Amino acid sequence: MRIREELRKSHFSLRTKLTVSFLAVVLAGGLIYLGIAFRLIGNTVIRQAQNEVRHDLASAWMVYHETLKTVKDIVQLTADRFFLKQALATHQLQTARSELERVRKAYELDVLTLTSTTGKVLLRSRSPYTVGDDQSNDDLVSRALAGEAVAATQIVPAEELRKEGEGLERQAYFQFKPTPMAKPRPEEEETAGMMLKAAAPVLDEKGNLLGVLYGGVLLNRNYKIVDAIKEIVYKGDKYKGKDIGTATIFQWDLRISTNVKEANGLRAIGTRVSAEVYDAVLENGKPWIDRAFVVNDWYITAYEPIRDIRKKIIGMLYVGILEQPYREMKENILWTVLKFTALGIVGVFGLAYLLERRIVQPLLELVRATEEISRGRFPREVATAAKDEIGTLADSFNRMAISLKQTLEEKDRAYEELQDLNRRYLELLGFATHELIQPLGVLKGYLVMMQNGLSAAQQQQAFSAMLRNVNALITMSQKYLQLSRIESGELTVHRENVRVYEEVLQPILEDEKPQLEVKGMEVEIENEDTFRQLEIAADPTLLRIVYSNLITNAIKYGRPNGHIVCGFAADQESYRFYVRNEGPGIPADKLEAVFEKFVRLEGTRRKQRGTGLGLFNSREIIRRHGGEMWAESVEGEWANFIFTLPRSIPGRETEET
Repeated sequence: MRIREELRKSHFSLRTKLTVSFLAVVLAGGLIYLGIAFRLIGNTVIRQAQNEVRHDLASAWMVYHETLKTVKDIVQLTADRFFLKQALATHQLQTARSELERVRKAYELDVLTLTSTTGKVLLRSRSPYTVGDDQSNDDLVSRALAGEAVAATQIVPAEELRKEGEGLERQAYFQFKPTPMAKPRPEEEETAGMMLKAAAPVLDEKGNLLGVLYGGVLLNRNYKIVDAIKEIVYKGDKYKGKDIGTATIFQWDLRISTNVKEANGLRAIGTRVSAEVYDAVLENGKPWIDRAFVVNDWYITAYEPIRDIRKKIIGMLYVGILEQPYREMKENILWTVLKFTALGIVGVFGLAYLLERRIVQPLLELVRATEEISRGRFPREVATAAKDEIGTLADSFNRMAISLKQTLEEKDRAYEELQDLNRRYLELLGFATHELIQPLGVLKGYLVMMQNGLSAAQQQQAFSAMLRNVNALITMSQKYLQLSRIESGELTVHRENVRVYEEVLQPILEDEKPQLEVKGMEVEIENEDTFRQLEIAADPTLLRIVYSNLITNAIKYGRPNGHIVCGFAADQESYRFYVRNEGPGIPADKLEAVFEKFVRLEGTRRKQRGTGLGLFNSREIIRRHGGEMWAESVEGEWANFIFTLPRSIPGRETEET
């Protein structure tokens, strides 16, 4: 009996030791796991927020630089306008004042000022009676005097703002507001202003300097840039009544433009940045990507220095995301981990392995997924068969990852669309400017000649040349208008029954008869009797544009004293129309390129003026009718432009596209 009792006590003691030892191991492992999980999840969430705010800062810089570029474009284009050059050349400056003021107001500039070739102010559009001061020491004006168009951010002293216009000095003035954690400064107010400023030389036709035009936008109390950043990057999202994201422009450490709010709901202008950001960014010129105290709350922030044209730091650009949502998300994840780890320890006997697979593995997968996202890669969805809180967390994380990916893709698409729009705008602007300069220059030359006096014969010659160039400008404008309607999707096809020969082709040939006679060219109509009877469903106005482009090209590029052949053929489904001319033809590798925008073939026999839009517009019109257009040619002999139109549109009389 005694031996049995000793064995029982020994067995109980061993069982207790094993249980306690196992529990100790499990507890130690659980604590170690919790420590690692807490750190990984916490760091991952913060890194994710920091990566996001870093991308947001890049988007903010895009908005900032685009605004600066717009100011430069406005100043540069205005400096190249004829009225300004004429005013400088004739010293009739007051005649240009109203136009400069109109430009300044139309493009919302705060300053638009004209100087002489020595930098002396000749005219201020906003303050027309404040003139005579020397701006040649201004960094931007001095470069413009050297022939360079420049733009940069600049600090403008109060006395200069006072000269440029009433109200600017008051707009720039700030009394410093007490700000927690800001670095002490001996000053208590700021009188200078920060301006997006551009300067461009005004040159005559020979490239000689006539003067300098400079202009700018004062950033102090101007919220367009920061509000545009908030709208584009953060889409105005809020969290518990607070803006998720904010943006600020600093003049040194002073908030001069911001959508950060004070406790009273007003914009926090006049407040200053924290001391730690001051030291890192303003003193050492380093970017700050970290949490920071902003006015009255903690944000995950990104600051970078703003530099003037001499690369001197004069301020900062800031974007920030409210830290509270990320902090609460991290706490929720960590509490979930802690809860399920505790459940695993309680059910350690027999369930330890299952609980490890059920709790720890999904969390590790979640951690790996968040690590991938923090590096900018989006892995496959975090899969879990659990139907408990871990599964809910994984589903929430998957939805968050999908939403984040979609948001980033939308942002990338928006950026690509903006780049494409900017490229197309610059392409069209450059091409149109190039095309308009020549006829305008010819008109100006003849006007100058007429002003100096011409004989009757010379006047007739001048009138003819000016009429040709005016007609060229009208044709050019019409083709650009057609292009804009095509690209905006506003080109409308109104079908009606049209007698192609009588209503379309014959009037165009009558209009072009003088040009045909000048070149000694003859037009031959094939299948004329049948052609005269042909009636189809089409838009007569658009069809006239197509035939006008083809006939004009045939005359322009055809051989003098040659033939132009117009005709048509038909099959069961469509009509086939063509315009063929004798002449240099088109190289085989250019038969498709001639239908692209702004394309004109080079060569000694093709030095003709034009927009490069006629064939592009014509093909688009035919395609909107349901047909197709192409070219055939034997180089050095002939070129033939062919298009098809469907015989009928069943059940439809009018089509809008």
